[in-house]
Amino acid sequence: MDNVNDINLSVSKFEKMVKENRVLFFDSLEFENIISFYIDSGKLAYAKKALKLSLSQHPSNTNLCLFEIEIFIQEDKLDSALDLVNSILMIENNNYEAIILKSSILSKQKKHNKSISLLKSIINNYRRKSELFYQIGIEYLFIENFSKSSYYFKKSLNYDYLDHSALYNILYCYEMIRDNNGLIVFLKEYLSKNPYSEIGWHNLGKSYVKVKMYNEAIAAFDYSIFSDDSFTSPYIDKGKLLEKMKKYDEAINNYKEIISINPNSSYALFRIAFCFEKKYDFENSLNYYYKCINNDPNMDKAFFRLSMFYYREKKFKRAIEYIEKAIKLNQEKSKYWKIYLNCLSKTSIKNY
Repeated sequence: MDNVNDINLSVSKFEKMVKENRVLFFDSLEFENIISFYIDSGKLAYAKKALKLSLSQHPSNTNLCLFEIEIFIQEDKLDSALDLVNSILMIENNNYEAIILKSSILSKQKKHNKSISLLKSIINNYRRKSELFYQIGIEYLFIENFSKSSYYFKKSLNYDYLDHSALYNILYCYEMIRDNNGLIVFLKEYLSKNPYSEIGWHNLGKSYVKVKMYNEAIAAFDYSIFSDDSFTSPYIDKGKLLEKMKKYDEAINNYKEIISINPNSSYALFRIAFCFEKKYDFENSLNYYYKCINNDPNMDKAFFRLSMFYYREKKFKRAIEYIEKAIKLNQEKSKYWKIYLNCLSKTSIKNY
């Protein structure tokens, strides 16, 4: 019973039985699917009802006992969970699913080194290597051993190169040990095997920025966009870098790509306005700042830039109007208060 329809039929049959206060027979595999469904859905009350009935109909079924351990863990009844898992392992010392559950209990008890030792003990025999290595990586994360954590996440990734969770955890480990050059080496190797990973290319670009290899960073961001042109993060980082390189026209075109994906991106509208301002194209700059605040009335930065524009134009009442809106949205910015006080001191000037 592998498909969703069969599982849904079993669940419906079980719920109808509960509603009608009857007892029907289910085979053990049906019960496993029913209980798993309820646990995954967070419906522990139903899971426990199904478990109780399943154990009355199949009292010697170890797989059903494993679900009982899982429920104990979710309810934080760790001692009960440990007692039950140990009783299973006394009879079936090579029950790998029970060993995995015991490692989870030890982890929740903050006995991470014991959990790691237990997981490592089944490396040679456990079939789902990717999951096992990933869990070892998580345990090393808990004790902040980032080098070993990264090592095991990489081993997990070797079995499933599309596992974004493992990839993000590797990126986190490199960030924590501040090894940007090592990260570049890793990402190049990863991308040689998975050349259409938008996440890989994006993070390679970010790493190149840190070592001031800007042209390489732009190329990496472009590859990320090519891999998934709806992924906005590389557009944002590419735009920031183009601004830093004072390539404002290219930055504007880049931010317009974001708007083509998300017309309501107030961030992109603001950056376009700012780039036009840097080019001294104030007409287009104002146009985009107004688009920005019309789209997002909470964009305090846009109100501040408008205030600055009118302050330079000596239109102090207009400047006060916008800086007051900026301050209302964000009272923590000292530069907002500074321009506000400057405007107040100038209001005696009649050139509004």
